[in-house]
Amino acid sequence: MQDCKPISTPILVGFKLSIEQCPKIQEDIEDMSHVPYASIVGSLMYAMVYTRPDIAHVVGVMRTYMSNPRKEHWNIMKRIFKYLHGTLDFGIYYQGRPSQNRIVDVQDFVDAEWARDIDCQRSTSGYVFNLFGGVVSWMSKRQEFVALSSIEVEYMEAIHACKEAV
Repeated sequence: MQDCKPISTPILVGFKLSIEQCPKIQEDIEDMSHVPYASIVGSLMYAMVYTRPDIAHVVGVMRTYMSNPRKEHWNIMKRIFKYLHGTLDFGIYYQGRPSQNRIVDVQDFVDAEWARDIDCQRSTSGYVFNLFGGVVSWMSKRQEFVALSSIEVEYMEAIHACKEAV
C-alpha cells in the first residue's frame, strides 16, 4: 500500500455492510483465511486510539467482521490505508492559549445516526472533545439499545457525552 493512490475518505458515504455479506461457502472462507484481517484491524485500532480519531467509526465497523471477513471487507481495509496514505499529515495538534474570557478552551461535538446497523437496527453514535484545538477524548460505537426515534438516539448520545465531560 506504500505506492497506492491516496483518497479523501476512509469509506464511501452511505455504504452499508451486513453479516449477510460474510462468506458462507467453504471455498470463500478458505480464501479469506490467508488474509491477515484481524492483525490489520488491530494495527488500525492502535493508530485510531493514539493519533487518528478520524478513522474510529470505520475501524469500529470493520472489527465486527473479524471472525468471518469477506473480500469486500478486505477491500474496505485497503481503502482505509489509501485514506491514511493521503492524510499522513493528519494528527492531534494542540495550539493556542485560553482566551481572556475563558480559562480553558474546550469544545465538544456530539452526533448519532438512527438505526444505521442493518443487522440489529441499533444506532451508531459518537462524540469528540477538543482542548485548545486538539482532540483529548472521542468515542464512536453502536448503542446498546434499539432506539424508537432519531431524537431518542440524540438524547442517549448527549447523555454519554455529558458523562464524559464531567
